[in-house]
Amino acid sequence: MLSIRQIAPALVAASLALAGGPGLAETASHQGHAAGEIALSLNAGQKWQGDENMHKGMDAIRQAVAARLDAIHEDRLPEEEYRALAATVMGQTDFMIENCDLEPETDAQLHIVLGQIIEGVSDMEESDAPRGGAVKVVMALNAYGEHFVHPGWQSLN
Repeated sequence: MLSIRQIAPALVAASLALAGGPGLAETASHQGHAAGEIALSLNAGQKWQGDENMHKGMDAIRQAVAARLDAIHEDRLPEEEYRALAATVMGQTDFMIENCDLEPETDAQLHIVLGQIIEGVSDMEESDAPRGGAVKVVMALNAYGEHFVHPGWQSLN
């Protein structure tokens, strides 16, 4: 049986194909980091409606990142903490993928965000610069908040 991590690239590619060539939404610069682009679009000018599982997973990811945000900003988070953060984030990503019950267009947009999160997780686990992976996750979380209805959501700075 394939793991979510093994099939995630295919899911992201399929999501992009389903999205039908969405416009580019530039994410805000993250405390002096270069701005990145995540290909997301709004739903006819409105934010996408998600479900409880999406909200639960994204809240947990945001909470895990927010708890370490100062140390990430100050470049003082130990390497083992990046790996622990990556495991938490990937666990919640797996949860959302396994329990996804969204409309196809909404699902495609969420999978674009999750693809960026998975890239960040991979960088936190496998690179010699895990901080860059954490920044990718922060940027994905902020882009999520700009494109999805999520009561009480606050961007990370």
